[in-house]
Amino acid sequence: MNLITGKNIYLKYQSNLALSDISFEIPKGRVTLFLGKSGSGKTSLLRCIANLNSSYAGEICFEEKPIKLLSRPDRVRAIGFVAQQFNLFPHMTVLQNCMQPQRLVLGRSFEEAEQKAQELLNALEIAHLGSRKPHELSGGQTQRVAIARALCMDAQALLLDEPTSALDPESTGKLRDILKLLLQKGVSIAISTHDMSFARSIFDRGYFMESGKIIEESGSRIQQYMQH
Repeated sequence: MNLITGKNIYLKYQSNLALSDISFEIPKGRVTLFLGKSGSGKTSLLRCIANLNSSYAGEICFEEKPIKLLSRPDRVRAIGFVAQQFNLFPHMTVLQNCMQPQRLVLGRSFEEAEQKAQELLNALEIAHLGSRKPHELSGGQTQRVAIARALCMDAQALLLDEPTSALDPESTGKLRDILKLLLQKGVSIAISTHDMSFARSIFDRGYFMESGKIIEESGSRIQQYMQH
């Protein structure tokens, strides 16, 4: 069953067509990869799915409901987005980063937000970092905090934009382990990447993008592309 679907998505930046007639499916409980070189439209598409860019034409639905029509609390419970730069609040601790969005968007009490944050930080084995600021973390640690923050909002789908770009091989391996754990817990995952070694290690299904278009879906061309 599909959790998220997109039909005939077009996106323009001024006069440039960033996405052209994109249709896709993100099934429940699976990893969906959006593959392609830099500039192929992968990040633009993920930002549209997360409704961080809502100026697209076409329709993106979560459980058959248009994402644009969801309330902000419902949207963050549906979809979590981890940007390539992670975008943690630099003046807040790890624990505060995970608590603040829950309190502001979901209206949780301090105690509820703290309990949820601690649960996720424990699950991702970074509870010991709770009092640190983002500048005191490694790339892998920062990424795990960003994932924990998204999951604190009860996100059913997690979108990761170029998640290995700031990671060393050891941290990339840990990321794979985390993704497998999330899949076991029922979280659906969509990833944009041009890291073919990483893509091969987690490949389930995917789309190959080029110049803002999907030109192959889970076919032989994707397999060939990942061998390069």
